[in-house]
Parts: sequence; structure tokens; C-alpha cells
Amino acid sequence: MAQTYESRQGQVSYPAKTVYDFLSDFSHFQHLIPEEQLSNWETDGDRCSFEIPGIGRIGLHMTEKKPVELIRIAGDSSASINFTLLVHIEEIADGQSRVKLVMETDLNVFVRAVAEKPLKQFLEILISHIETFDFDRGQPDNNE
Repeated sequence: MAQTYESRQGQVSYPAKTVYDFLSDFSHFQHLIPEEQLSNWETDGDRCSFEIPGIGRIGLHMTEKKPVELIRIAGDSSASINFTLLVHIEEIADGQSRVKLVMETDLNVFVRAVAEKPLKQFLEILISHIETFDFDRGQPDNNE
């Protein structure tokens, strides 16, 4: 049975188009994840791979892009679990957007017991980084 894990809804002080354009290119993603949590980053735009200490090499690819509202990312065969990450983007006001992350996966009961908490933490870390990210400069906002 498939499981769904959701981040809280994040608020971003940028238009949905700016957020979408940035997040729909994997060459930008490595700036969202803390350096100590990954290494050996490689990308070609719609695909990327990296290593996470204690987990190993993970590959991702974008399987669907709906401009300004949705990015669907799937793990490739190198990922130890089968999953899809959905990035929902919604313009709520001029220059203001909401972002929500949803991970869909099908874990057996034993793996779920071990992986559920780290998956939820990962989504919360990622949404926090998206909320405080300086999309104009393409790097974390160090003033937060």
C-alpha cells in the first residue's frame, strides 16, 4: 500500500514563476540541500544524482512539469526506494507564493518503520530551505 508524506505549506516571497523556473532545473537543487547532507552532485538539468552519507547514491529525474504549478520528480533505479516527489506551487498574491512538497512511496512495513521519520524530516528541511531561499541570487538567504 502506498504512503504519502506531506510538508507543511511554505510561504515564499517570490512570484510562482520565479520559484518554478528555479526548481524545475536540477542544476539549482544542490543549493537547497545542506552541503553536509550530500556529496558528489551531478546534473544535466532534468536528471541529477548525488550521495547521501549512510544511504548511498541516489538518482532523480523530472517526469512532469506543469509550468508555474507542478514539478514531478521520481527516483531512478539507483534509488533504494521507489518514490515520487511532487512540488506544488501556487501564486497567492503579487510576488508571493505557496509551496508544498508531497512524497509518494510504497514502502513495506519494516522499511516504513525506519524511513518514515527521516522522510518527514527531509521534507520539512527542504520546505524550510525553499521558504528562506534567495531566488534572485540563487543561494540561501543568510539573513534569516
